[in-house]
Amino acid sequence: MRNTVWILCGVLCVSGLWSGASGAAEDPTEGGGGSALLDARGETWFEVRGGLANSRVRFERDKEGRVAFLGGSITTQTGWRDHTCEALKARFPDTRFDFLNAGIGGTDSTFGAMRLERDVFGKGPVDLLFLEFAVNDGGGDPGDVRRMRAMEGIIRHARRLNPNIDIVAQYLADTEKVAVIEQGGVPPAIGDHDAVTRHYNLPVIYNAKAVAHRIASGEFVWDGFSGDTCHPNAFGHKLYATFVEGLLAAAWPGALPADSQVRPHPMPAALDSLNYETGRLIDPGAAEVVSGWQREPAWQTEKTCNYSGPVDVLAGLEPGAELRLAFTGTLIGLSVIAGMDAGVVEYSIDGGPFLTMDLFDHYCAKFHRPVCHVLGEALAPGEHQLTLRIAGDRNAQSTGHAVRILDFVCN
Repeated sequence: MRNTVWILCGVLCVSGLWSGASGAAEDPTEGGGGSALLDARGETWFEVRGGLANSRVRFERDKEGRVAFLGGSITTQTGWRDHTCEALKARFPDTRFDFLNAGIGGTDSTFGAMRLERDVFGKGPVDLLFLEFAVNDGGGDPGDVRRMRAMEGIIRHARRLNPNIDIVAQYLADTEKVAVIEQGGVPPAIGDHDAVTRHYNLPVIYNAKAVAHRIASGEFVWDGFSGDTCHPNAFGHKLYATFVEGLLAAAWPGALPADSQVRPHPMPAALDSLNYETGRLIDPGAAEVVSGWQREPAWQTEKTCNYSGPVDVLAGLEPGAELRLAFTGTLIGLSVIAGMDAGVVEYSIDGGPFLTMDLFDHYCAKFHRPVCHVLGEALAPGEHQLTLRIAGDRNAQSTGHAVRILDFVCN
């Protein structure tokens, strides 16, 4: 986002602290077999799998390192991320760290895949990436193609930009996931994420399972962990931080071996050739304006969530406003600011029939916020053209027809 500060909307905090041990992987060199972590009745809370040796060499021997955190509002808000930064500084007191908060509240892994290069790698190579989208990727059935393509795309894209990067995936808790785990099941989003992270042998933390087991054992109740359905309070964030510290302790045991070297991670064949490995943002200035659109480099409004300050948008406010965008790839979509006056778009790809998408959702009545919409994917590789216009119809709850484009998203 150009000239934009991303923030969290609506944080609830209380104090508290938990301490205890986390479970270890069955076989970190082979990816752990699968049953221990996702067995809801088991005691394994994390798996080291391929480990974090590269980042340890960077932090301990090179005395420098860049650590990024990519996710939604639970990453953005003050809490486990800050505790993790402090834990790393305490473990490596002579190391010069650069910590990057690349969380944006209310966004899922699809948008994460599209903005990875800008928000995570915008300052250069990253040594250690913490990745969490299980909460915001929830709601779909098992085998959700989009969230699996997005998670795989993030991993592959990150390792193309830096083959040495260590990545930790976290499966955070919400009330729905805890309920599934309490019944002995695996939440669909977690199962899908784990199929991807296991393929790439990533270290993982099953936070939702650890929380569910502690609630079941009577250590605390959900209301003592969170003030809503997913955002931890101060106690919950400290609990999450202990899970991270448990994984780091298991991944970095004893002294650093004298022959340790930074080595590129293996890149297995893709699970899905349409994964979002080339996810990227396209400046709206690349579009050809046919009629009715204008650039507003410092648009601002009241009642915002998950961003702050003026934003640079390509805005269309009236029905019939039309633009065209030539792009290369297999996916095209929009990153927009949507709020009370959000409109309906009509779009056609390569001269096909026009389809519609209503940008107004149940959050729009409350505030303006960033939202990513995929218009078309699984396109044939190569060059395409998007035609986009504002429809004459609008949602009955909307006060207007506005479409404010931050970026086009493409893969």
